[in-house]
Amino acid sequence: MIALLSILFKLAGVIFLCIAALGVMRLPDPFQRMHAATKAGTLGAGLVIIGSVIAHGALDATIMGLFTVIFLLLTVPVAGHLLGRAAYVSGARLALSGEDALDGVLERSSLPLDERLGWLPTSVDTPKTPEPKSVAPQRSRASLQRLEAVRFAVIDGNVDLVAQRASAVAKQNEAKLSAHVLIDGHAIDTAEDPAQMRRLIRDRASKAVNTLKGFIGVDAVLNYSEGDPERLLACDGLGEELLVLPCEGWFHHQVEGRRSLTTWEPDGLLRLPAVHRGPVLFAGKHPAQGSAKIVVRDCGESHLPALVEWALMAQLWPVDSLVHVADRGADTSAVEDIARNFRVGYRLVEATAEGCAVPDDLGDADAVILGATPRPLRTNWFGAHWRSRIAPDMGGDVLIMEAPEGGASA
Repeated sequence: MIALLSILFKLAGVIFLCIAALGVMRLPDPFQRMHAATKAGTLGAGLVIIGSVIAHGALDATIMGLFTVIFLLLTVPVAGHLLGRAAYVSGARLALSGEDALDGVLERSSLPLDERLGWLPTSVDTPKTPEPKSVAPQRSRASLQRLEAVRFAVIDGNVDLVAQRASAVAKQNEAKLSAHVLIDGHAIDTAEDPAQMRRLIRDRASKAVNTLKGFIGVDAVLNYSEGDPERLLACDGLGEELLVLPCEGWFHHQVEGRRSLTTWEPDGLLRLPAVHRGPVLFAGKHPAQGSAKIVVRDCGESHLPALVEWALMAQLWPVDSLVHVADRGADTSAVEDIARNFRVGYRLVEATAEGCAVPDDLGDADAVILGATPRPLRTNWFGAHWRSRIAPDMGGDVLIMEAPEGGASA
């Protein structure tokens, strides 16, 4: 009888443990998975322990089993609460509909962690069939629209170079020029003292505007806004507008005052190419002088040839030669044809690393053209500046355009 009772307890515990494991694998968000792991998991483990105690029967085994069950009941709910709180604060997606009861109670990131770090989720429902390596993908030869306007960000500490670069491009193309002085509202919301934070940021922004006056003409339009910079700088035109940015800084204008225990970081520059949906120029420390050497890092993006052609037509640099860095076996004919049509030198170099990296000896290039933003989307990653992912000593411009919606250039 005792053996049968022990088996029943163990069998019930195993069933609950299987339910917990299934819930962790199948439930859609971390909060539901946390409930499955803590509730069903604790109950299943407790029943297995009780079954073992019944089977053993000794006093020492009974005491040890009871202490183990008590330990589980005291620690697992606390661990589940902390995991759920961390998931909520970090911006984890909520799968269930309804009101958010914690809205305004806990600080919550506006973006999930995977989007902030640039991780690309892989779908397990629709497996992809790999293309044969011997067949090169077709490259788009469509053109982007003519440059009509140049926008640039005014960020304290990074005004001079960006304003000069944007003004020169606008003048070269007879395009409209506009400066955008933005204040990130989230920096104010997450501050220990929001009122003081707003005042300090506005003071820094005013300082940046005063610096700006010596670099732009009277025809330039000055825009001032507070809110979400990603929404304020969003654009749907493909080629009509160029966004010029510094390579570091953010729209809190480097004012520190973040509330403790918040996960939000004032670091969003590399997310802007995705919302601008057009060419974005990160102004380098060393503007091109005379004939420029331009590196095209080709990772197979279908819209990259159109971006290269657009850059040459907009005369962003006095191009002398194109160095085309591509993977072995890639289709390079489109970029080579563009170089020939514009009568600039062309040299093909085989890529030695994955991602946006170019060979180290090309780090002195005046500019690098990319068809995707370097991942992860952080300007500094473990102490390394994001341009070091391109080349260790990269100091020139970086022109980036993310793939248009649908995966093809317009």
